[in-house]
Amino acid sequence: MASFIKSAFSPSDWIQDNKTEFCFIGRSNVGKSSLINAMANNKIAVVSKTPGRTRLANFYDFGKYRLIDLPGYGFAQSDAKTGKDIIHIVNKYIAERKNLFGVFQLVDSGVITKEDLEVSQEIREKFANYIILANKIDKLSKNELFNKQNEIAKKFNINVENVVLVSAKTKTNINLIFSAISKW
Repeated sequence: MASFIKSAFSPSDWIQDNKTEFCFIGRSNVGKSSLINAMANNKIAVVSKTPGRTRLANFYDFGKYRLIDLPGYGFAQSDAKTGKDIIHIVNKYIAERKNLFGVFQLVDSGVITKEDLEVSQEIREKFANYIILANKIDKLSKNELFNKQNEIAKKFNINVENVVLVSAKTKTNINLIFSAISKW
């Protein structure tokens, strides 16, 4: 059973062991916490109605591995210091975390931003184990959904196999996240 472990700001506060970790990174309000809850089949992550609330790295135990929810990028109402703190946490974790084995970048399947594309480029320079989780597919029509995976892969200039269409709300394709983790 999955569970929340702790929140941490700096590397000295992170869990110090050799357990494999995977992280979620994405824009504020893209549904990272909701997706973690869908994966856990339980409410272990706090879902806020106000975007930009996750400002620390949140550690979740999923048995054989940990899932880390990193602060969301791109929330316009964050003050300059908070924005710098978020960038600091994300960069430190991605660059220095030896436990990190794979990165899931969450994007809103209906709205891909310039920031999403920039973050993707930075992550792919550091990690081969990288998948885009296009969340909120429950909001798309069947026509919109038909070519969405190919459309997103083209925008990000990645293989279509590295794009997974998901819905935290309906739990659509949650099993594909677990499949990717087991393959890595």
